[in-house]
Amino acid sequence: MPSCYQWLLKVVGPYLEQWPDVDVDVKQKFQFGGIGALYGHDIDMLVTPDPLHRPGLVFQPVFDYEQVLVVADGHPLAGEQWATPKDLAGETLITYPVEIERLDVYSQFLLPAHVRPARHKTIETTDIMLQMVATGRGVAALPRWLVLEYRDKIPVTPVRLGEHGIAKQIFLGLRERDLGVDYLNSFMTMAREVSWR
Repeated sequence: MPSCYQWLLKVVGPYLEQWPDVDVDVKQKFQFGGIGALYGHDIDMLVTPDPLHRPGLVFQPVFDYEQVLVVADGHPLAGEQWATPKDLAGETLITYPVEIERLDVYSQFLLPAHVRPARHKTIETTDIMLQMVATGRGVAALPRWLVLEYRDKIPVTPVRLGEHGIAKQIFLGLRERDLGVDYLNSFMTMAREVSWR
């Protein structure tokens, strides 16, 4: 998930200090197809908010976060405590390019209410997505911690999705047979210590 990159940067530095003989390479080309990359041994670990449980793979939760609607500071919803599905009916919704069924804003918010946005646009990078939102070209759904990280640079506002919000978790996935690998276990432990609450 592209939005995990900023969080990952805070883990990698201390990890490399503790494990000087281990190289870390972030392969973003697998950001939307990580399960196959794990099976194919292209990667050793997958960072994801949406674990797809498959035989031979294990997913460990790392931290909790809230998925929120992101709007421009001047958007009518910016002053609201929460958004309703109907609020998005006339909007352009900008998301990462993954299947609609895997997008929480659809599966947990819009589809149960039988609502679709006026338009759906996909963008691969978080920076461009937030620039589009800030200039009033759409709204997005991202982790609250990520929106707060960008607020000093980009004029966007997080708005709760529904009265109770959408609770999520970040998971680290790896092959089951690699559970005993010390440097992978160490990465998981260190990752749990870096949170965005």
